[in-house]
Amino acid sequence: MKANELRRSVHAVLSSPWIFAGAAILFALFIALVLPRQSALAARTTPGGASFDTSLFYTPAEAFDKAASYSVEGRFAYIAARWSFDLAWPIVYGLFALSGWAFALQRLGDGAAARRQLAFLVLLAPGFDYLENVAATVIMASVPAQPLGWGVAASFATPLKWAFVIIGIAGAVVLPIAAGIRAIVRRARQGN
Repeated sequence: MKANELRRSVHAVLSSPWIFAGAAILFALFIALVLPRQSALAARTTPGGASFDTSLFYTPAEAFDKAASYSVEGRFAYIAARWSFDLAWPIVYGLFALSGWAFALQRLGDGAAARRQLAFLVLLAPGFDYLENVAATVIMASVPAQPLGWGVAASFATPLKWAFVIIGIAGAVVLPIAAGIRAIVRRARQGN
């Protein structure tokens, strides 16, 4: 199977209303049931202002300061959360964003390949999230050392993660609404 055929097949599955609905339900359940518990657990061990995940931007020096402000137990808890909960969360929001974009772009246009491929850009959010997690894990495990390359990687990955998360999730909400409006307008015009 050629790459283009494979992409079309994957896009056809992802643009299914059932996949989008399932991803939206999973996303909502994760937000309602899993995130509050994870947030409460993190609050117990995270010093004020030291969270990598809720910062939009920080320098490598600030990343090292964040890590150093955690207790040993807090650093272990942080690392454990990155390699349990935070393995699943990017998959959940990534699937929601990817299926939302694929669903909407399939219905908004004439199915042009370039537009279909736009949906795959939202995978950059989970990719940068995982890069941030790896870099922050190395930084946390290295305290008191300050591995500059990992500090740069973390400070680079975090704002890009947030940019693509915002774009991906906003598009997964706005684009299907636009597709619905377009379908309603099209039906109204056909009825006249």
